[in-house]
Amino acid sequence: MQRRHFVLASGALLCLPFIGARPALAKSAKFTPVLSAASDGSGKHIGVWNDDHWQLSQTISHRGHDSLFHHQRQELVFFSRRPGREMFVIDAKQGALLHTVVSEDGYHYYGHGCLSANGRYLYTSENHVADDGAGSIGIYDCQENYQCIGHLDCGGIGPHELALMPDNETLVIAIGGIKTLPASGRTTLNPNSMAPALHYLDIASGQLVERQAAPHFQLSLRHLDVSSSGEVIVGAQFQGSLPSHLPLVYRHKRGENLTPLSYGDLPLQFKQDYIASVSIDEHGKYAVTSCPRDNVVCLWNLATGKLQQLYALRDSAGAVYDAAYQQFILSNGNGQLMALTPGKARLRPLAYAPGTHWDNHLTLLR
Repeated sequence: MQRRHFVLASGALLCLPFIGARPALAKSAKFTPVLSAASDGSGKHIGVWNDDHWQLSQTISHRGHDSLFHHQRQELVFFSRRPGREMFVIDAKQGALLHTVVSEDGYHYYGHGCLSANGRYLYTSENHVADDGAGSIGIYDCQENYQCIGHLDCGGIGPHELALMPDNETLVIAIGGIKTLPASGRTTLNPNSMAPALHYLDIASGQLVERQAAPHFQLSLRHLDVSSSGEVIVGAQFQGSLPSHLPLVYRHKRGENLTPLSYGDLPLQFKQDYIASVSIDEHGKYAVTSCPRDNVVCLWNLATGKLQQLYALRDSAGAVYDAAYQQFILSNGNGQLMALTPGKARLRPLAYAPGTHWDNHLTLLR
């Protein structure tokens, strides 16, 4: 094993050095501004972090989750965590809150969304509470103040992250399989009958055109990213007894089987079985997954299908690829933004926001 690899055998994580959070790290390297939800001593926030400060920020009453940048409209969209019912639309230039969109009666958001290729429509993953927790994809007209114009049946319970495929006609959806209802909080109501899967939904017809079941009925598929060639990398969160000893990161191409990425020669053993964020680089060569409950970030080599390198990062959270600087940007619960460059042995500090707890997802302000 080469020296640049961290060793993560069972129990060895405690021996790894965590990157220290110091104000002096604030301006060590350049990066593209990022959107994120966050919380600190003064409350919950959504906004854009640029260099060493909030470029724009809005206070909200509860935790946000994922976000997107609508470049055609120069607007930012932030999604509530489940069981939240609000989306927040912000002017990307002035920072003004333009719209607070509330889900239709009988629905709540799962915290993720994506845009159609022309930017006209926004698709969101939702819980159809009024239909006993059936999964649904909301359709919103961005040109009409993000008015909801309908829903599509996604064919499964607990849709989470979704993305538009390169054909611009199909949505790929990570189906978590976890049934929850607001009246019972975050309690899993179907622990013995979960059906997590990767679903492909034809937008025009609303038909499910492909389904790949997860290898285990409690292996909840939650977060994903799609390469320019159409390969999907999806991360899981195990809902049974921990650790599961199951692979947690998979790759998929249409018409093929769901295939686990290998740990290779690195003796990685997850203890908490929780993948929080997935990001692929612009060339489809590398993927990064954050694992906050195991305090680690994984770099996967997609050419070999193996884990290439591990990085210790306490409470790792968001991950997004920054093509302008050829790096992945990582966030964590200690207010840090770090750069991961494939082939480099260490993470590099980008920014530090004292007292800030970044949420699990990052989006670039391209």
